[in-house]
Amino acid sequence: MAQSINMINDLTPINENWSIKVRIIRLWEVPNYNNPNVVDSIELVLVDEKGSRIQATIRKLIMQLLSNMVKEGSCRIIAKFGLISNIGKHRANNHSYKLNFFFKTIVRECEDVQLPLHGLNFTSFAKILKNEIDDSVLV
Repeated sequence: MAQSINMINDLTPINENWSIKVRIIRLWEVPNYNNPNVVDSIELVLVDEKGSRIQATIRKLIMQLLSNMVKEGSCRIIAKFGLISNIGKHRANNHSYKLNFFFKTIVRECEDVQLPLHGLNFTSFAKILKNEIDDSVLV
């Protein structure tokens, strides 16, 4: 029996048996603080078919296992991951949680033209000038 697909806005840290179908809309490498030539993690922004976004992290220990499965613009089914609070001064989106990849995390290719290509949410320049935005979330 196939596992059901969950939406990003339904995710909570109570369960580690989630499965999501997403497009990787942004991907970047985070260098080591002391040695910028060494990559400490890969950060991703994922979007589901409803346009909900979540940030994800692939830590250095498992980068070699999963780095060939993550490519900006690609669609993936991701299962068996963890969630932590999305806190910090600079967050990629306003989702309450951030997805963490584990050794047991499963990443499979999929094709889906229904997934948004960009997942952009525009903020008006007027709101920026009036300081009516949450400046802990990237604009």
